[in-house]
Amino acid sequence: MTVNGTTKILPTLLQDKTMQKQVFGGIGLLTGLGAGLASYAILQEPLNVILERLTIRIPHAKGRLPSHGLRILHLSDTHFQGIDWREQAKIESIRRLTANLSYDLLVHTGDFWHNEMGLENILLLLDSIPIPRLGSYGVFGNHDYVCYSHSDMFSRNWGRYQIRTDNGTGNGNGKNSHQAHGLTALYENTRELYRFAHYFMTMPFDLKRVHFNDVERLKQRLAEREMQVLHNQSLRIRHKPGQSDGIDIHLAGVDDVTEGTPDLQQALRAIDPNEPNLLLSHNPDILEDAHSRRANVILAGHTHGGQIVLPWIGAAHTHSEHLRRHEAAGYLWRDQTQVYVSRGIGEGIPLRFCARPQIALITLVAE
Repeated sequence: MTVNGTTKILPTLLQDKTMQKQVFGGIGLLTGLGAGLASYAILQEPLNVILERLTIRIPHAKGRLPSHGLRILHLSDTHFQGIDWREQAKIESIRRLTANLSYDLLVHTGDFWHNEMGLENILLLLDSIPIPRLGSYGVFGNHDYVCYSHSDMFSRNWGRYQIRTDNGTGNGNGKNSHQAHGLTALYENTRELYRFAHYFMTMPFDLKRVHFNDVERLKQRLAEREMQVLHNQSLRIRHKPGQSDGIDIHLAGVDDVTEGTPDLQQALRAIDPNEPNLLLSHNPDILEDAHSRRANVILAGHTHGGQIVLPWIGAAHTHSEHLRRHEAAGYLWRDQTQVYVSRGIGEGIPLRFCARPQIALITLVAE
């Protein structure tokens, strides 16, 4: 059927009472479905925190870890900003999940707050979790340093996309599309929008910085809860060394990749490569640094699991230049380094779909 033929027949079809009922019924169904999905993504899934458990075997650890393993409670990306009804619902969920939990280390891989208004709820969360046996440690994420605005997100990223294209990193077809006419112009513009959409869904967002947070204040208040921030440094955790339940492992932390001053070489400098170690990094793009392969295990966050995960596509946005869509959360390998990327507790934009917020209980055992 031609385009003109379709144009003529549509008004006739829409005059049919049965067709009208079906069309408007379909519109109503789609509207209701969309409202239901929006309600779920905004008001239900983001508040439904779950506890995931996994065991990771690491080399060079015989006699350095207990036979039952080193138990680590991993938190990430709380993104608190003082929205009490939402954040305290998450806190209560985590309190229930961790009630009577016995574990060795508490770690937080950054983005404690979304802005400084979230500080009190961060402290409330830490007070709601059982105290770890051996200590609490964290690293800073990009939001710990900076508040962003999403108001010009599309225009900023369109400009960055065009710069990359003009520099030869893209296909450079944007200029040609302006010179084309008719169907050719439509085709070229459609291709250009598709390429931009792919770029937008793949690359970390370029966002406007509107406020710099007081990270020293955050560090000080965390210290009051006996949580130490590891800033490009490592320490050795030793407990009853040489005994069957003894622990002797290195823990390192590196500053945020985008807003901090990361120095992975410095963070790992004091660690013997033949001794077991664990690295905390907010952003999994630390994997771009070759020194990251010196770590036995890396715990990270930042991606939120994509926040929106679509059928057949995976994470709508990975927040990472290094990870593929199916790697936006969970367990993966890079060479001999094992990596666990948390979906986190909070969100930058307050919605999730098929990417439930999480905390994780990770048990390290000798290989």
